[in-house]
Amino acid sequence: MQATQSPFRLILVGLVAALAPACDQVHVGPYLPSPDSFVELEPNDTPSMADFVAITDSTTFLTVEGHVQAIGFDVVDHLEFEACEPMELRFYLEAHAPFGDVDVSIYDPIDQVILGTYASGGPSEIGTLLIHEPGRPFQFVIDAFVEDTPWCLQLEGFPAPLGLQAPDRPSDLQGERTRGAAEAAPRPAIETDAPSQAEA
Repeated sequence: MQATQSPFRLILVGLVAALAPACDQVHVGPYLPSPDSFVELEPNDTPSMADFVAITDSTTFLTVEGHVQAIGFDVVDHLEFEACEPMELRFYLEAHAPFGDVDVSIYDPIDQVILGTYASGGPSEIGTLLIHEPGRPFQFVIDAFVEDTPWCLQLEGFPAPLGLQAPDRPSDLQGERTRGAAEAAPRPAIETDAPSQAEA
């Protein structure tokens, strides 16, 4: 249940939305629909205070706009989502300040681990998540590297790639040896295409 918002906070959120630059649409689907638009709600500076934005599926096309500081009280923004089905989720994050540089990490609040970090050194980050487990929450953790900046995050859902919906455990027909190997290394709930630490 969401708490009621004070009139001052609603006016402030409306002002931020009106003054923030519009997101560049980077839709790759067959037509260009209008995305569902959201504005981040503060405070969202820790995983436990993440701004829950939406439940996603393979038809999701949405944008979230916000602001983050390089130094100050709002140095990180946590945005939480939940996928209602196995799916592929592509994202595009862009800074709108003249020298803005935003980075983003994908955080699993259940296992309390960072799954991947995108820090290219430029004004935008792009990546893909493969979500294997429906109902699993995940967070985008956005921070500014050089200067305070407004930002825009765009998410676009796609059907799960072939084989993504297959069960983690092999059937009884595959035998004990195969089952043991599969159970020793279960597939993660969410995968990213972020560069590994060795590649960075």
